[in-house]
Amino acid sequence: MLSRSLLLKCLVIAIIPVLTGCDAKSTATSKDKKADDSPHLTVAQKAAAQNLKPTKDPVCEEIYAYRQQTRARYNSRRFDELEKEAAEVRAAKSAFDNGSRKLVQFYDSFECSSKEPEGMWQLHDKIHREWIEKFPQSITARVAYAGFLTDYAWHARGTGYADSVTKEGWRLFGERLEAARKVLEEAQNLPEKDPCWYMVAFRVALGQSWDETVYAHLAEKATAFDPKFWGFDVQRAYSLLPRWFGHPGEWESYAEDAAARPDGLGAEIYARIVMSNWNRYDNIFNDTRIFWPKTRDGLTIILQKYPRSFEFKNLAARLAGLADDREFARKMFDQLGDTYYVPTWKKPEVFVHCRTWAETGNR
Repeated sequence: MLSRSLLLKCLVIAIIPVLTGCDAKSTATSKDKKADDSPHLTVAQKAAAQNLKPTKDPVCEEIYAYRQQTRARYNSRRFDELEKEAAEVRAAKSAFDNGSRKLVQFYDSFECSSKEPEGMWQLHDKIHREWIEKFPQSITARVAYAGFLTDYAWHARGTGYADSVTKEGWRLFGERLEAARKVLEEAQNLPEKDPCWYMVAFRVALGQSWDETVYAHLAEKATAFDPKFWGFDVQRAYSLLPRWFGHPGEWESYAEDAAARPDGLGAEIYARIVMSNWNRYDNIFNDTRIFWPKTRDGLTIILQKYPRSFEFKNLAARLAGLADDREFARKMFDQLGDTYYVPTWKKPEVFVHCRTWAETGNR
């Protein structure tokens, strides 16, 4: 946990913020996979599936290019350029055309793949420390390093169940998370503040099993500083899943509360929370206390604000299918035509199956 002095600072320091649909990282349940693997199709539908065109999201492609550019600067240790870029996007709260803040994408650029050998992880550790050494008063360098250490901790632990983690894995997991916490604590004493400090702190909190009240205070302070930084609300809702701090129905209630905040994003944040969690369930509208009308209202806002996002159109169609809203689904499929976004549907047969239902009412 944070020290008492740092906890008090967390409750009084104002900071800034975000995420994107393009970097949602969740896994379908086994039921989802079974349903996706073998939808019953007619011969005509199978032919239609073969004619579909997998299409990339132009906004996600722009984000990818931005990450590549940022990563190149990092790899070549052009720390002065990284400092300038972070300062600019932090001050301007710049965002891509799906609402994702550039600052979050900036930090995500430094991720090290779990498939990389240990030597590569150690090289990244060295680069981060060199960055801090060159810019000892940089909030950017420390937030980036804390994020790396958190990733490094989970790399040691692995993604399996607790009983599959080795003794050495648990040791390294604990040591690296504690190192990340200390870096965050040091960063609190710097003159400049960064919203992504909170984003890393949320991850450390879950890993170290902080008391739920401490986590709640962090989330409250974050959203108070920037109520429209939707990444905070998505992360807080995630922390309220039963696997973490929550009880059944609690994350759904939080989504409603977030949408009701007078200075927040309204129905948009409700839909974004749903989009971040929908494929954790067989059918989110049957298996949780999430309401389709509120989700639809939020999706409508998002589609109007971010018309370039191909991913959002696909998600809207998929969620409408789960909610049995043929009219809304049909509108989305009319826009999509024979193009589909693979991460949303996995297989073209699933897209065709849902589209056929939207057109005919037949499952």
